[in-house]
Amino acid sequence: REAREGDSVVIDYEGFMDGVPFEGGKENNRTLELGSHLFVPGFEEQLIGVKAGEEREINVTFPEQYVPSLAGKEALFRIKVQEVKEKDVPEIDDEFAKDVSEFDTLAELRESLRAAITQEREQAARHNFEDELMGQVAAGITADFPDVLVENQAKRFVEDIKAQVAYQQGMSYDQYAKLTGSDEEKLLESAKEPALRQVQMDLAVAAIIEEEKLEATDEDIDREYAQVAEQAGMDVESIRKYFTVAQIRDQVLTKKAIALVADSAVAQSVPAKEAENADSTDSTDSTESTESGADAGADSTESA
Repeated sequence: REAREGDSVVIDYEGFMDGVPFEGGKENNRTLELGSHLFVPGFEEQLIGVKAGEEREINVTFPEQYVPSLAGKEALFRIKVQEVKEKDVPEIDDEFAKDVSEFDTLAELRESLRAAITQEREQAARHNFEDELMGQVAAGITADFPDVLVENQAKRFVEDIKAQVAYQQGMSYDQYAKLTGSDEEKLLESAKEPALRQVQMDLAVAAIIEEEKLEATDEDIDREYAQVAEQAGMDVESIRKYFTVAQIRDQVLTKKAIALVADSAVAQSVPAKEAENADSTDSTDSTESTESGADAGADSTESA
């Protein structure tokens, strides 16, 4: 039947400007849910009513707030519809629980999910707490260190971003840079501040490890290998091929140093009004950062 809002369509498409294909405007076998508003405004709406096997041309105008090379411009997309799919949502009951899990009842499945989500949020809160603390520790570092340490760390951040782009976007960084108007030099420059913080953090952790005479036992290392394997969905022997004992030992010692700081710190509750003001300030800072021209690459660097 014809596609309706809420359906998913599998399409091949190619975009043209003034009759010429533009870079990044072509993709095959893309699944798109109509009504999700993930594409350019007007794109999904013009696919309502298509059928499998149909070819269609649609016209769109890219938003002003878009990648510089495309912002505000008109484009024509030639589309070939491969499939039209309708959602078939099962009843959420005990039979569903048996089909999708090892549990016999929906109540057991819900409880398992609730426990997993609680644990995940507790871990996230713990990590945020540790990050705040280590940020304060790193800010107190007064040691002199060569600029090359920061430069090398910034380069590692940029390489991480390139790998992330290749994995998430399915294109080389050069292609991504042309499409988004990114500049590697600017990206490298924006990476220097977080790189400085990382170097300070590394020095702080090293100082704590030395001062507290922290050690990583064989049991600690085996436990860390097991945790890394579980997170990666791989067996321990495979993980041992990727990570040396020295790397895992460093990871264990870093965790011990951070845990020592976190366990000795005292968290203070913030009055509701003060917390609200802080959230408002953070939002303003974020907006100003975006408006000042911070691109996606810079945001990724901060995350790294």
